[in-house]
Amino acid sequence: MIQLQYVWIRNYESLRTIAPHQHTCYEFIYYLKGSGNGIFGESKYSYSPGNFVLVSPNVIHGETHESQTSMISVGFRLQNHFASPQSCCFKDTDSEIFNLIQMIRHEFKQKGIYYQQSIENLLGRIVIEILKKTSNAVSQKRNNIDYAVSYIREYYMSNIDLTELARSTGYCDDHFRIVFKKRTGLSPKEYILQTRLNAAKKMLADSRISLSDISSKCGYEYYSQFSLFFKKRTSLTPSEYRAKLLST
Repeated sequence: MIQLQYVWIRNYESLRTIAPHQHTCYEFIYYLKGSGNGIFGESKYSYSPGNFVLVSPNVIHGETHESQTSMISVGFRLQNHFASPQSCCFKDTDSEIFNLIQMIRHEFKQKGIYYQQSIENLLGRIVIEILKKTSNAVSQKRNNIDYAVSYIREYYMSNIDLTELARSTGYCDDHFRIVFKKRTGLSPKEYILQTRLNAAKKMLADSRISLSDISSKCGYEYYSQFSLFFKKRTSLTPSEYRAKLLST
């Protein structure tokens, strides 16, 4: 069951910042015009016409309007619902949510008989669509993190652009680091370095591979850089590690 709390149709001038705040109910925001950036919890997002955001109860959120912005905000509570959506941000690519929002605007402006119940029914349809999108997105992004891990394992020796890697998974930089660390136990940068170290240790066990070759295969142009990296992590130089390994 959905209980409507408020409907706000807002217009903001450019370069306006809405300070971080929170509500005790859900807040659904649909951006009709303008551009800018926002946050909810630890996540950041950019918006343009057609973006919508759902903010869960008691989640801190705020935004900065880079250009003149028009938006509609709807507050509501969920009771005895089969599933509770989490805070999220999506692009309304097929305008399905936009059409529902237009009907909500019409009902709110007209305030005809049973207008509140009509808005609550429309909100129910929006919540269902968000649950569908969230379920698909979680599954897809989990696969994308697996892709990022596989990519690092294949290209750990190269200069990996972590910003581009984050974008390829559908996350912003900050959230990518959070999700990646939650999945692997390491930040993306640390995962790259640990992968290099593991590869170096494996190659050092083979006396036929020269130290300079190992250095380049681990992504270091100069052996001195590789040696410094290796000693910092193992307290031994590559040659000392090899000698110790081979002696045992």
